[in-house]
Amino acid sequence: MKKIILMLFAASLIWAQQPSVLENLKKILPQGLNINFYEESEIENFYVVNVANNQILYVSNDFKYVFAGDVISLDNGAPSSLNELYQAKLVKQVMSLLEDTRTINFTAENEKHLIKVFTDISCGYCRLLHSQIDDYLALGISIEYYGFPRDGLQTQVFEDMQSAWCSDDPKLSITKLKAGDNVEKKTCQNPIQMHYEYGQLLGITGTPSIFLSNGQKLSGYIPASELIKIIENG
Repeated sequence: MKKIILMLFAASLIWAQQPSVLENLKKILPQGLNINFYEESEIENFYVVNVANNQILYVSNDFKYVFAGDVISLDNGAPSSLNELYQAKLVKQVMSLLEDTRTINFTAENEKHLIKVFTDISCGYCRLLHSQIDDYLALGISIEYYGFPRDGLQTQVFEDMQSAWCSDDPKLSITKLKAGDNVEKKTCQNPIQMHYEYGQLLGITGTPSIFLSNGQKLSGYIPASELIKIIENG
C-alpha cells in the first residue's frame, strides 16, 4: 500500500516533465532512489532534484556533476536557504493531498495562524505541547493534528491513536491519551496510515513535527511564546 501511494504521488509530480531529463537523472542517481520532482534551480546550469525523505540534490545540466548540501542565496541581501525553499515546495504539495483527510483540530476563537502538527501520543514533547495547548489558542494559533506513530503501524500506539480518531469525541480522547489515560478501543476507517506514509515522504523521523502555512518545517517542541515570533517574523 505504501509503495503504491508513494509511486502514485511521485508520478503526479513528474509526469509532465521532460522524459529525457528524468531518464538521465535516473541513470546517474542511485538505483531505486525516488525522485519527487526536479526543476531548473536558481544556480545557473543546475537542476534541483527533490528525492526520498525530502532531501535535495543539485545536478548539472550536462549530468556530469551532483552535489548535496545546503545552498545559501545572498540575492536579496539577507542569507536564505535554497534547500528550505525547495523542501517547502514538496511540503505544500503533500499537505494539499492531505487536506481532505480527518485531522483532530483545536481551533482558536480568534484564529490568526494555523499549524499542522504530526504527533505521537507516546512522545514526551508531544505531550508537553498538548498540555500547553491553551497557550497556543490564546495567541490565535490553531492546531491540526496528523497521526504519526513513530514506531510504525503495527504498534499499540497506532491502535490507541486509531481509537482517538474513531471516537465520538476525538479531541477529548487524544487529550486523555496524551495524559497517559486509557480510552475506549475503537476501529474505523481512518487516515493515520496515510498521514504516516506521507509524513515519511516529507522526511519526518520524530515528533512533534510542525509545519507552517509557508511550508516551513519546525522540529520538536516550541513554546507558544516563541512559536508566534517565528510565525510572524518569518
